[in-house]
Formats: sequence, structure tokens, C-alpha cells
Amino acid sequence: MSDFTPELRDGARVLIVEDEALVAFYLEDTLDELGYQCCGVADSAEEAISLAETQRPALAFVDVGLRGSRDGIAVASELADLGVAVVFLTGASDMETRRRAEAVRPHGILSKPCNQRDIALMLESAQRALLEQ
Repeated sequence: MSDFTPELRDGARVLIVEDEALVAFYLEDTLDELGYQCCGVADSAEEAISLAETQRPALAFVDVGLRGSRDGIAVASELADLGVAVVFLTGASDMETRRRAEAVRPHGILSKPCNQRDIALMLESAQRALLEQ
């Protein structure tokens, strides 16, 4: 695994938007092990937007298939309007879902199930892209 720049890792606040408790717990635990600060876990669109407004994360992992009145793609669009970078998590492989997700211009898309290495590489890539902006 590649080295992380400590100042990026230590100060990076990450929001998790995931309605599957086991996946959310795994992500939160993985972020902690990698040295990132999880600033909240939301299982609904409303909770995600509220946490983003109060916690000001740099990045959010968002489940595409979030249940409720707004799916993860709609939530990601709102998060992007708040200046939060998005990485999608998806178990879906259909082209229409991928097309909708890509229209939000995420920093990446991770297929479920993902492992710690996948998450670490995605975080590094997203952090690098954020620095270049």
C-alpha cells in the first residue's frame, strides 16, 4: 500500500452515507485504521445533508442505492452543491445507474463489496484530486 501524506489524512473529514449498518461500520472502522476522521454516518438523505451542513466533510462515501425518497445519486448532487467531494459505493452494475452516477462527477465509484485496499486507494486518489483543484 502506498504512503499517505499525514497532513491530508489527519485533517480529512469523511462522511459516510450508507443504509446498510454492516457496510457503514466497516467503512467507519477502515477510515479510522487509515487515519481519517469519520465525521458522521447517515442512513437517509435528510440526515446526510444535515450532517454535511454541520460537520463540513471534505469527502463523502455515498451508497448509490440509498433507500428513501431520494437515492444516493440525488444526495450526492446536493452534497456536491455544498462543496463535498463524493465517492459512490454501489452494488449495481447496470449502465443507467452508472450513467446517472457519473453525471454527478464523483471522485470515484467503488463496487461493493470493497476492501481496505480499495478504500485506501480511492481516498488517496480523491485527496490528490482535491489538492489539484
